[in-house]
Amino acid sequence: MSKIISLAFEFDHDYDLLAITSTLENYRLAYHLNQHLKLRLKRERNSLELQEDKGTFSLFSYTCNRSHTRWYLIENKTSFTAQTLPEGNLFPEQSQQSYLINEKRNVDYFLKIEDAAQPLKPWIETIKSISGVITAYALNPETLKSKDYLIF
Repeated sequence: MSKIISLAFEFDHDYDLLAITSTLENYRLAYHLNQHLKLRLKRERNSLELQEDKGTFSLFSYTCNRSHTRWYLIENKTSFTAQTLPEGNLFPEQSQQSYLINEKRNVDYFLKIEDAAQPLKPWIETIKSISGVITAYALNPETLKSKDYLIF
């Protein structure tokens, strides 16, 4: 009798994650985070794209050479134009909203911090003090259903 062995692969979610709700555009939030947290976030040439064709999500990154901490600002919401059937519809294209992490629709941006050398609380308070930021809080990536979208 032969035995069937199956291997399961689990991604390691060894990073800190902050959720940010803000009225600011992505480039403005990146600028303010750079100013207040002394970062150098820069827009990546390639946006984050999902296989399900849910749109593209802007991505900013910075690696601190002293602490080796990596920072990523990721947009959670994006709008894209979808083709609809022209049957009874005056406009064949409609704008639709898509989310990177669907279960966190109220979050506008995620700040992913890899190899953080400091506690998160001072960073959260600083982010909350930025004009245009409604709230910021820490999230446990393990509680998210779509957490694998944050691995890149």
